[in-house]
Amino acid sequence: MGGNSTCEGRMSMSGNLSVRKMIRYGAVFLIFAVAACFLVLKGTDIRTVWEALAGTSVPFLIAGILMAEVFHLAEGTNLCILLHSFGYSTTFWQGMKYAYIGFFFSSITPSSTGGQPAQLYAMKKDGIEIAHGTLALVGELASFQIAVFFMELMAAAAILQGKVRPTKELLVLAVLGFLINILFITGLLSVMFSRRLKDRLLRLLHGAVDRLPVKDKKKWREKLDEAFRDFQTCADLIRRKPRVMGKVLLVSLYQVICWFSIPYMVCLAMGENAAGYPQVFLLQTVLFMTTALLPFPGAAGISEYAFVRLFSEVITKNPMAAATLVNRGISFYCLLAISAVMMVFLWKYKGAGKMSKFV
Repeated sequence: MGGNSTCEGRMSMSGNLSVRKMIRYGAVFLIFAVAACFLVLKGTDIRTVWEALAGTSVPFLIAGILMAEVFHLAEGTNLCILLHSFGYSTTFWQGMKYAYIGFFFSSITPSSTGGQPAQLYAMKKDGIEIAHGTLALVGELASFQIAVFFMELMAAAAILQGKVRPTKELLVLAVLGFLINILFITGLLSVMFSRRLKDRLLRLLHGAVDRLPVKDKKKWREKLDEAFRDFQTCADLIRRKPRVMGKVLLVSLYQVICWFSIPYMVCLAMGENAAGYPQVFLLQTVLFMTTALLPFPGAAGISEYAFVRLFSEVITKNPMAAATLVNRGISFYCLLAISAVMMVFLWKYKGAGKMSKFV
Protein backbone atom coordinates (compact mmCIF):
# COMPACT_ATOMS: atom_id res chain seq x y z
CA MET A 1 0.00 0.00 0.00
CA GLY A 2 2.98 2.29 -0.29
CA GLY A 3 3.45 2.50 3.48
CA ASN A 4 5.50 -0.60 4.18
CA SER A 5 8.86 1.11 3.80
CA THR A 6 7.62 3.92 6.01
CA CYS A 7 6.40 1.44 8.56
CA GLU A 8 9.69 -0.42 8.64
CA GLY A 9 11.61 2.81 8.97
CA ARG A 10 9.55 3.91 11.91
CA MET A 11 9.79 0.54 13.54
CA SER A 12 13.56 0.61 13.27
CA MET A 13 13.46 3.98 14.98
CA SER A 14 11.57 2.46 17.90
CA GLY A 15 14.46 0.11 18.46
CA ASN A 16 16.65 3.12 19.12
CA LEU A 17 14.51 4.27 22.05
CA SER A 18 17.08 3.02 24.55
CA VAL A 19 17.19 3.82 28.24
CA ARG A 20 20.20 6.05 27.60
CA LYS A 21 18.32 8.07 25.01
CA MET A 22 15.28 8.33 27.28
CA ILE A 23 17.47 9.71 30.06
CA ARG A 24 19.08 12.20 27.68
CA TYR A 25 15.75 13.34 26.27
CA GLY A 26 14.33 13.58 29.80
CA ALA A 27 17.27 15.69 30.93
CA VAL A 28 16.88 18.09 27.99
CA PHE A 29 13.15 18.33 28.66
CA LEU A 30 13.74 19.13 32.34
CA ILE A 31 16.19 21.88 31.38
CA PHE A 32 13.59 23.46 29.10
CA ALA A 33 10.86 23.07 31.73
CA VAL A 34 12.93 24.62 34.51
CA ALA A 35 14.05 27.45 32.24
CA ALA A 36 10.43 28.12 31.26
CA CYS A 37 9.33 28.26 34.91
CA PHE A 38 12.24 30.56 35.73
CA LEU A 39 11.28 32.96 32.94
CA VAL A 40 7.63 32.93 34.00
CA LEU A 41 8.49 33.72 37.63
CA LYS A 42 11.28 36.18 36.84
CA GLY A 43 10.54 39.62 38.26
CA THR A 44 7.38 38.53 40.07
CA ASP A 45 6.50 38.60 43.75
CA ILE A 46 6.61 34.93 44.72
CA ARG A 47 4.32 35.56 47.70
CA THR A 48 1.52 37.02 45.57
CA VAL A 49 1.91 34.17 43.10
CA TRP A 50 1.64 31.63 45.90
CA GLU A 51 -1.42 33.40 47.33
CA ALA A 52 -3.09 33.30 43.92
CA LEU A 53 -2.30 29.62 43.54
CA ALA A 54 -3.60 28.84 47.02
CA GLY A 55 -6.83 30.71 46.30
CA THR A 56 -7.79 28.77 43.17
CA SER A 57 -11.06 26.83 43.20
CA VAL A 58 -10.36 23.10 43.60
CA PRO A 59 -13.61 21.94 41.88
CA PHE A 60 -12.78 23.99 38.76
CA LEU A 61 -9.20 22.71 38.83
CA ILE A 62 -10.48 19.13 38.95
CA ALA A 63 -12.87 19.92 36.10
CA GLY A 64 -9.93 21.28 34.10
CA ILE A 65 -7.87 18.15 34.75
CA LEU A 66 -10.77 15.94 33.67
CA MET A 67 -11.14 17.96 30.46
CA ALA A 68 -7.40 17.58 29.88
CA GLU A 69 -7.60 13.82 30.38
CA VAL A 70 -10.14 13.68 27.53
CA PHE A 71 -7.09 14.15 25.29
CA HIS A 72 -5.77 10.72 26.30
CA LEU A 73 -9.20 9.09 26.33
CA ALA A 74 -10.00 10.36 22.83
CA GLU A 75 -6.74 9.14 21.32
CA GLY A 76 -7.05 5.75 22.99
CA THR A 77 -10.65 5.45 21.78
CA ASN A 78 -9.73 6.42 18.22
CA LEU A 79 -6.87 3.93 18.07
CA CYS A 80 -9.23 1.20 19.29
CA ILE A 81 -11.81 2.15 16.64
CA LEU A 82 -9.23 2.07 13.86
CA LEU A 83 -7.55 -1.14 14.98
CA HIS A 84 -10.94 -2.82 15.37
CA SER A 85 -11.70 -1.86 11.76
CA PHE A 86 -8.54 -3.75 10.74
CA GLY A 87 -9.74 -6.87 12.57
CA TYR A 88 -7.86 -6.66 15.87
CA SER A 89 -9.61 -7.33 19.18
CA THR A 90 -7.90 -4.38 20.82
CA THR A 91 -9.08 -3.73 24.37
CA PHE A 92 -9.85 -0.29 25.78
CA TRP A 93 -6.82 -0.48 28.06
CA GLN A 94 -4.51 -1.38 25.19
CA GLY A 95 -5.75 1.67 23.29
CA MET A 96 -5.11 3.80 26.37
CA LYS A 97 -1.63 2.32 26.73
CA TYR A 98 -0.78 3.43 23.19
CA ALA A 99 -2.21 6.89 23.91
CA TYR A 100 -0.19 7.34 27.10
CA ILE A 101 3.00 6.07 25.47
CA GLY A 102 2.53 8.43 22.52
CA PHE A 103 1.92 11.49 24.67
CA PHE A 104 4.86 10.77 26.98
CA PHE A 105 7.47 10.22 24.28
CA SER A 106 6.13 13.00 22.06
CA SER A 107 6.42 15.39 25.01
CA ILE A 108 10.02 14.68 25.96
CA THR A 109 11.53 14.38 22.47
CA PRO A 110 12.38 17.27 20.12
CA SER A 111 9.69 17.99 17.50
CA SER A 112 7.56 15.24 19.08
CA THR A 113 9.49 12.63 17.06
CA GLY A 114 9.52 9.86 19.67
CA GLY A 115 5.79 9.28 20.11
CA GLN A 116 4.82 7.24 17.06
CA PRO A 117 7.91 4.97 17.03
CA ALA A 118 7.27 4.12 20.69
CA GLN A 119 3.59 3.46 19.97
CA LEU A 120 4.51 1.16 17.07
CA TYR A 121 6.91 -0.71 19.33
CA ALA A 122 4.13 -1.28 21.89
CA MET A 123 1.69 -2.32 19.16
CA LYS A 124 4.23 -4.77 17.74
CA LYS A 125 4.57 -6.31 21.22
CA ASP A 126 0.79 -6.78 21.21
CA GLY A 127 0.88 -8.63 17.90
CA ILE A 128 -0.28 -5.78 15.67
CA GLU A 129 1.33 -5.69 12.25
CA ILE A 130 3.52 -2.64 11.69
CA ALA A 131 1.65 -1.58 8.57
CA HIS A 132 -1.70 -1.66 10.39
CA GLY A 133 -0.27 0.17 13.40
CA THR A 134 1.16 2.88 11.18
CA LEU A 135 -2.13 3.26 9.32
CA ALA A 136 -4.03 3.61 12.60
CA LEU A 137 -1.60 6.26 13.85
CA VAL A 138 -1.69 8.20 10.58
CA GLY A 139 -5.49 8.07 10.54
CA GLU A 140 -5.68 9.30 14.13
CA LEU A 141 -3.21 12.11 13.42
CA ALA A 142 -5.10 13.18 10.28
CA SER A 143 -8.37 13.26 12.20
CA PHE A 144 -6.82 15.40 14.94
CA GLN A 145 -5.30 17.83 12.44
CA ILE A 146 -8.60 18.19 10.58
CA ALA A 147 -10.42 18.87 13.87
CA VAL A 148 -7.81 21.48 14.80
CA PHE A 149 -8.14 23.02 11.34
CA PHE A 150 -11.83 23.75 11.94
CA MET A 151 -10.90 25.64 15.10
CA GLU A 152 -8.05 27.44 13.33
CA LEU A 153 -10.45 28.72 10.68
CA MET A 154 -12.50 30.40 13.42
CA ALA A 155 -9.34 31.82 14.99
CA ALA A 156 -8.14 33.17 11.62
CA ALA A 157 -11.51 34.88 11.09
CA ALA A 158 -11.29 36.40 14.58
CA ILE A 159 -7.80 37.74 13.84
CA LEU A 160 -8.95 39.28 10.55
CA GLN A 161 -11.93 40.89 12.30
CA GLY A 162 -9.70 42.29 15.05
CA LYS A 163 -11.34 40.26 17.80
CA VAL A 164 -8.01 38.63 18.62
CA ARG A 165 -4.84 40.74 18.39
CA PRO A 166 -1.65 38.69 18.84
CA THR A 167 1.72 40.43 18.87
CA LYS A 168 3.66 40.53 15.61
CA GLU A 169 6.00 37.67 16.46
CA LEU A 170 3.12 35.46 17.62
CA LEU A 171 1.10 36.39 14.55
CA VAL A 172 3.96 35.24 12.32
CA LEU A 173 4.20 31.92 14.17
CA ALA A 174 0.41 31.48 14.10
CA VAL A 175 0.24 32.15 10.36
CA LEU A 176 3.06 29.70 9.68
CA GLY A 177 1.39 27.07 11.87
CA PHE A 178 -1.89 27.64 10.05
CA LEU A 179 -0.18 27.31 6.67
CA ILE A 180 1.50 24.07 7.72
CA ASN A 181 -1.86 22.61 8.66
CA ILE A 182 -3.32 23.79 5.34
CA LEU A 183 -0.40 22.04 3.61
CA PHE A 184 -1.18 18.87 5.56
CA ILE A 185 -4.89 18.99 4.65
CA THR A 186 -4.10 19.88 1.02
CA GLY A 187 -1.66 17.00 0.74
CA LEU A 188 -4.22 14.59 2.18
CA LEU A 189 -7.02 15.77 -0.12
CA SER A 190 -4.77 15.82 -3.18
CA VAL A 191 -3.81 12.22 -2.56
CA MET A 192 -7.45 11.28 -2.01
CA PHE A 193 -8.92 12.85 -5.12
CA SER A 194 -6.15 13.36 -7.67
CA ARG A 195 -2.92 11.48 -8.19
CA ARG A 196 -1.94 14.03 -10.84
CA LEU A 197 -2.45 16.89 -8.38
CA LYS A 198 -0.44 14.98 -5.78
CA ASP A 199 2.46 14.54 -8.21
CA ARG A 200 2.36 18.22 -9.13
CA LEU A 201 2.31 19.30 -5.50
CA LEU A 202 5.18 16.96 -4.67
CA ARG A 203 7.26 18.30 -7.57
CA LEU A 204 6.49 21.85 -6.43
CA LEU A 205 7.68 21.06 -2.91
CA HIS A 206 10.81 19.33 -4.23
CA GLY A 207 11.57 22.49 -6.20
CA ALA A 208 11.06 24.60 -3.09
CA VAL A 209 13.47 22.36 -1.16
CA ASP A 210 16.08 22.74 -3.90
CA ARG A 211 15.95 26.51 -3.39
CA LEU A 212 16.31 26.32 0.39
CA PRO A 213 19.73 27.20 1.91
CA VAL A 214 20.12 23.74 3.48
CA LYS A 215 22.90 21.20 3.00
CA ASP A 216 21.10 17.85 2.93
CA LYS A 217 18.44 18.52 0.30
CA LYS A 218 18.13 14.81 -0.48
CA LYS A 219 17.05 14.09 3.11
CA TRP A 220 14.38 16.81 2.93
CA ARG A 221 13.02 15.36 -0.32
CA GLU A 222 12.94 11.89 1.23
CA LYS A 223 10.95 13.27 4.18
CA LEU A 224 8.45 14.80 1.76
CA ASP A 225 8.13 11.49 -0.09
CA GLU A 226 7.58 9.70 3.23
CA ALA A 227 4.91 12.23 4.25
CA PHE A 228 3.05 11.73 0.97
CA ARG A 229 3.20 7.97 1.39
CA ASP A 230 1.53 8.47 4.77
CA PHE A 231 -1.06 10.68 3.08
CA GLN A 232 -1.72 7.88 0.59
CA THR A 233 -2.28 5.26 3.29
CA CYS A 234 -4.60 7.59 5.20
CA ALA A 235 -6.49 8.54 2.04
CA ASP A 236 -6.97 4.85 1.20
CA LEU A 237 -8.35 4.31 4.71
CA ILE A 238 -10.84 7.19 4.37
CA ARG A 239 -12.03 5.93 1.00
CA ARG A 240 -12.45 2.36 2.21
CA LYS A 241 -13.94 3.12 5.64
CA PRO A 242 -15.77 6.49 5.58
CA ARG A 243 -18.01 5.61 8.53
CA VAL A 244 -15.05 4.61 10.66
CA MET A 245 -13.22 7.85 9.89
CA GLY A 246 -16.43 9.77 10.56
CA LYS A 247 -16.55 8.31 14.08
CA VAL A 248 -12.86 9.06 14.60
CA LEU A 249 -13.31 12.67 13.46
CA LEU A 250 -16.23 13.21 15.86
CA VAL A 251 -14.10 11.92 18.74
CA SER A 252 -11.23 14.20 17.66
CA LEU A 253 -13.55 17.23 17.56
CA TYR A 254 -14.64 16.50 21.14
CA GLN A 255 -10.99 16.02 22.09
CA VAL A 256 -9.89 19.38 20.67
CA ILE A 257 -12.86 21.28 22.11
CA CYS A 258 -12.16 19.94 25.61
CA TRP A 259 -8.42 20.59 25.36
CA PHE A 260 -8.84 24.14 24.07
CA SER A 261 -11.38 24.83 26.84
CA ILE A 262 -8.87 24.32 29.65
CA PRO A 263 -7.83 28.01 29.88
CA TYR A 264 -11.47 28.94 30.49
CA MET A 265 -11.59 26.49 33.41
CA VAL A 266 -8.41 28.15 34.70
CA CYS A 267 -10.14 31.54 34.49
CA LEU A 268 -13.11 30.19 36.44
CA ALA A 269 -10.81 28.59 39.01
CA MET A 270 -8.99 31.88 39.58
CA GLY A 271 -12.11 34.07 39.56
CA GLU A 272 -11.29 35.80 36.28
CA ASN A 273 -14.29 37.12 34.34
CA ALA A 274 -12.80 39.70 31.95
CA ALA A 275 -13.57 37.53 28.91
CA GLY A 276 -16.19 35.00 27.92
CA TYR A 277 -15.74 31.44 26.78
CA PRO A 278 -15.61 32.16 23.00
CA GLN A 279 -12.77 34.67 23.34
CA VAL A 280 -10.74 32.45 25.64
CA PHE A 281 -11.26 29.48 23.31
CA LEU A 282 -10.07 31.49 20.30
CA LEU A 283 -7.01 32.73 22.20
CA GLN A 284 -6.09 29.15 23.07
CA THR A 285 -6.49 28.16 19.42
CA VAL A 286 -4.07 30.90 18.38
CA LEU A 287 -1.67 29.78 21.11
CA PHE A 288 -1.74 26.24 19.72
CA MET A 289 -1.03 27.56 16.22
CA THR A 290 2.09 29.37 17.45
CA THR A 291 3.71 26.16 18.74
CA ALA A 292 3.35 24.14 15.50
CA LEU A 293 6.78 25.05 14.10
CA LEU A 294 9.11 25.14 17.06
CA PRO A 295 11.01 21.91 17.89
CA PHE A 296 11.19 22.37 21.67
CA PRO A 297 10.32 19.30 23.78
CA GLY A 298 6.72 19.68 24.91
CA ALA A 299 6.71 23.20 23.38
CA ALA A 300 8.34 24.28 26.65
CA GLY A 301 9.07 27.99 26.73
CA ILE A 302 7.07 29.07 23.70
CA SER A 303 3.76 27.93 25.26
CA GLU A 304 4.37 29.90 28.44
CA TYR A 305 5.55 32.96 26.49
CA ALA A 306 2.58 32.85 24.13
CA PHE A 307 0.13 32.43 27.02
CA VAL A 308 1.49 35.50 28.78
CA ARG A 309 1.31 37.56 25.59
CA LEU A 310 -2.13 36.40 24.47
CA PHE A 311 -3.95 36.29 27.80
CA SER A 312 -2.60 39.49 29.38
CA GLU A 313 -5.95 41.25 28.79
CA VAL A 314 -7.94 38.28 30.06
CA ILE A 315 -6.09 37.66 33.34
CA THR A 316 -6.69 40.88 35.30
CA LYS A 317 -7.21 39.87 38.95
CA ASN A 318 -4.27 37.52 39.43
CA PRO A 319 -0.55 37.58 38.58
CA MET A 320 0.05 36.35 35.03
CA ALA A 321 2.75 34.04 36.37
CA ALA A 322 0.21 32.23 38.56
CA ALA A 323 -2.30 31.84 35.74
CA THR A 324 0.42 30.61 33.39
CA LEU A 325 1.62 27.99 35.88
CA VAL A 326 -1.92 26.74 36.53
CA ASN A 327 -2.83 26.57 32.85
CA ARG A 328 0.40 24.88 31.78
CA GLY A 329 0.28 22.62 34.81
CA ILE A 330 -3.16 21.30 33.87
CA SER A 331 -2.87 21.21 30.08
CA PHE A 332 0.59 19.68 29.87
CA TYR A 333 2.55 18.75 33.00
CA CYS A 334 -0.39 17.03 34.66
CA LEU A 335 -1.06 15.07 31.45
CA LEU A 336 2.62 14.18 31.24
CA ALA A 337 2.64 12.88 34.82
CA ILE A 338 -0.54 10.87 34.21
CA SER A 339 1.01 9.48 31.02
CA ALA A 340 4.17 8.36 32.80
CA VAL A 341 2.32 6.65 35.65
CA MET A 342 -0.36 4.99 33.51
CA MET A 343 2.13 3.96 30.85
CA VAL A 344 4.20 2.03 33.40
CA PHE A 345 1.10 0.62 35.12
CA LEU A 346 -0.58 -0.62 31.93
CA TRP A 347 2.64 -2.04 30.54
CA LYS A 348 3.44 -3.91 33.75
CA TYR A 349 0.04 -5.06 34.98
CA LYS A 350 -2.06 -5.26 31.83
CA GLY A 351 0.74 -6.98 29.97
CA ALA A 352 1.40 -7.13 26.26
CA GLY A 353 -0.66 -10.21 25.53
CA LYS A 354 -0.96 -11.25 21.93
CA MET A 355 -4.18 -10.34 20.17
CA SER A 356 -5.78 -12.45 17.48
CA LYS A 357 -7.40 -11.09 14.36
CA PHE A 358 -11.09 -11.93 14.16
CA VAL A 359 -11.62 -10.82 10.53
